[in-house]
Amino acid sequence: MSTQLLRKYWFLVGLAMVISLAAAFPDVARYGGYLHAEWTIKWGAVILIFFISGLSLRTQTLAETVLRIRLHFLVQMISLVLIPFFVFGFVLLLFKANVHMDSLLLIGLVIAASTPTTVSSNVVMTKNAGGNEATALMNAATGNLLGIFVSPALVSFFQEPLVDATPEPDSVTKIDGQVHFASVLMQLGLSVLLPLVVGQAVQWIAPVTVVHIKERCRLSDISSIALLSLVWAVFSNAVHAHSFDAVKASDICVVALINLLFYGTFCALCFYLAHYLPFPRLRYSRQDTVAVMYCGATKTVAMGVPLINVLYENADPGTVGVLMTPLLLYHIEQLIIGNIQVDFLKRWIQKDEENSSSNMDDYCHFDDGDDDDGSSSSDLTLCDESCKDHHNVYQKV
Repeated sequence: MSTQLLRKYWFLVGLAMVISLAAAFPDVARYGGYLHAEWTIKWGAVILIFFISGLSLRTQTLAETVLRIRLHFLVQMISLVLIPFFVFGFVLLLFKANVHMDSLLLIGLVIAASTPTTVSSNVVMTKNAGGNEATALMNAATGNLLGIFVSPALVSFFQEPLVDATPEPDSVTKIDGQVHFASVLMQLGLSVLLPLVVGQAVQWIAPVTVVHIKERCRLSDISSIALLSLVWAVFSNAVHAHSFDAVKASDICVVALINLLFYGTFCALCFYLAHYLPFPRLRYSRQDTVAVMYCGATKTVAMGVPLINVLYENADPGTVGVLMTPLLLYHIEQLIIGNIQVDFLKRWIQKDEENSSSNMDDYCHFDDGDDDDGSSSSDLTLCDESCKDHHNVYQKV
C-alpha cells in the first residue's frame, strides 16, 4: 500500500525533498551557487520541458490550437484581468477593515495575482491529468508574453490606491524600477519557443526514433523532475536572500490560508466559465477545461520574482523578501494541490471518454444479419462514417 501511494504521489515527496534541501543547503541550487542554477536549471530545466513538449505534440494539433482565439482569450482574461482585480479589491477591503497584518504582505498578494500563468508546471500537470497539452502550452507562452507588458502595468495601476490605504510611509512601497522588456522577450524566445520548434523539427526528421523514445522513456516524469529542479532553485534563492526572515510566522500562516482560498476560488471560476456555462455552445471539452484551470489559476515565480526585484530595485532586501513571500507560498501551494488534482481530473476525463465511447456503440448498434435487400454492408459503412461525425461533434462541444 505504501509503495502504491509513493508511486502515486512521488512528486509531492520530491517537492518536500527539494524544499528541505533548499532550506538546509541554499548555496547548492541558488543562482551563482555550486550548480550554477542560473544556467543549468533556470535555462536547462525549462528548455528540457518545452523540448519534450515539442517531441510529444503533433504539429497539426499545435497549428489547430493556435486558431482557437476564443479559448485563449478566456484563459488570459481570467489570468490577467479577473484574478488581479479580484485580489486588488479583496486587499483594499482588508485595509479598510484595519486588519492587523504586514501591509507589504498584502501588497505582495496583489503583485502575485498580477503575474501571468506559470511557464512550465501548468503544461506538465495538464499533460499528466490527460488534459489538452497543446492548449496549456499555447497559453503558457501567450500569457508570459503578455505578462511582460501587462504585469508591470497592473502593478503600477494598483500602486497608488494601495499605498494610500497603507499605514506605512509612501517610500516603503514606492515603485522605483523599470522592466527590461527586450531581455525578458529574448529569454522567453530562447527557453520556450526555440526548444518547442526544435522538438517539432526532430519529429519531422526522425519520426521513428521519436516513437521509440516515447515508448522507452517516461517523458512526463522527466518533465516533472525538471519542474522539481526549478522549485529547488527558486526556494534556494529565497532562503539565501533571507526572504522569509522579516515575516512573522503567524502572518505566513494567514497568507497561506488566503492563498488556499484564492486557488480554490480561481479553479472553481475556471471550471464554471469553461465547462458549466448555461450556454452549451460556449462550453469546452473536459480536456480543454483542465488546461483552462491549470493556466488560469496558477501564477509564475519565473517572472514574478524578477518583476519584484526590478520594480523595487532600491528597496532594502527585507522589504523585497516580504513582497515575494505571498508569491512563493502560492507557488508551492499550487504545485501541491495541483498535483493532488491530477488524479481526480484524470478520472473525470476518462469517465467522459468512456461515456462517449458507450454512446457511439449504442448509436452504431444493429443486427449482424443481412437485410432482405442485401444492404447490410452499405449500412455498416454509413454507420461508421456517421459515428465518426458524431464523435467529432461531441469533442468540439
